Amino acid sequence: MDELEFALKFPFTDEAKKLLGDMQLNKRIIEMGAERIRKALHRAGAGRVVFNEPEIKEEIASFAAARMILGALRNRFMTNRFAVNESKMVRSHLNKADPETLERISSRFGIKTENEMLDIPTYLMYSPKSQPYRLINRKIIRGKVWVSEAEKLRLIEEAVRKHIEIIPVVKDAPDTIKKAGEKLLEELPKTEVKINVKAGDHPPCIMKLFESAKKHENLPHTARWFFATYLLAIGMNEDQITGVFSTMPDFSEKITRYQIAHAKKRGYSVPSCATVMTYGICVAVCRVGIPTKWHNLDERRKKEIRNE
Repeated sequence: MDELEFALKFPFTDEAKKLLGDMQLNKRIIEMGAERIRKALHRAGAGRVVFNEPEIKEEIASFAAARMILGALRNRFMTNRFAVNESKMVRSHLNKADPETLERISSRFGIKTENEMLDIPTYLMYSPKSQPYRLINRKIIRGKVWVSEAEKLRLIEEAVRKHIEIIPVVKDAPDTIKKAGEKLLEELPKTEVKINVKAGDHPPCIMKLFESAKKHENLPHTARWFFATYLLAIGMNEDQITGVFSTMPDFSEKITRYQIAHAKKRGYSVPSCATVMTYGICVAVCRVGIPTKWHNLDERRKKEIRNE
C-alpha cells in the first residue's frame, strides 16, 4: 500500500497530516467535511470514490474539515457518532489490510501482540465494555491477555474511535465552518430523553446507565438489554425508551424499536442483581435488589417518574 492510499484509508494518522502539508480548507473541502459528518449521523459509512491524487487529498482534507466543524460545534452526540462511523470504516479497511499495514496501525496505539498475547494495561485501555472482554473471562498468562486476530482488530477499532473522539475546541471558527455546523445541527435526531431522573428514583446501576446515556456514551449489549427490560418493567412506553437510547452514538431507531417490542412481547423479566454483576455493570453493593427498589416506591411516585 503506497502512502497516498494509506493516508486515504487512515486519515487520522500522522502520515495523512504530513501528506496534506499546508493545504488550505476551501469551501468545497468544508462542504465535503460536513457531508462526512452527515453520513455518520445517518449511519452511511461508505466513503466517496476518488480517482486521482488531487481528489484523494481533498478526501483526506475533508476529515480535517469535519473535525474543525465538530470542534466549533462542541456537540458530544455528533462527535461520538462521527467517531463511531469513522472507526467502523477503518475496521473495514483493516479487515483487508496486509500484515505490514496492520502492524503500522496497531503500533500507533501500542497494540502489539506476541504469540497472540497482549499486555494487560493496553488491553484494558482499548477493550470494549462487554462481557466477553472482561478479564475474568479471558485467558491470562504472566501479565498478558490472549486475544484472537479478530479481537485484536476490534481493539484497534476501539482505539481509533477513542482517538477520533478527542477533538480540540475551535473558538474562532471561520464563517464557512460555523454555517456548515448550523446546517448539521438541524439534522440531529429529534427524539430526546424526556425523563427527568432524580437521585433515589432508581438503583445505582440504573442511575449510572442514565448518566451514560446523557453523556452520549455507547453501552455494551448486555447493559442495553438490562436497561431496556428495567425501563419496560417500570412502565415506560416504547417512545420513551427509544428516546433514552437515541442519545447513543450508534443508535438505530429501527433496531431499537424492534428489540423493545420483542422484549415486551416475550415478557422478559429484569435480570437479578447477581446476573447484573456478571455483566460487569454493578456499581455499588446497594443490596436493595433491582425489582425491590422499584416496588417499594409508592404509586404516586411511580406515576411521576413515568410521566416526567
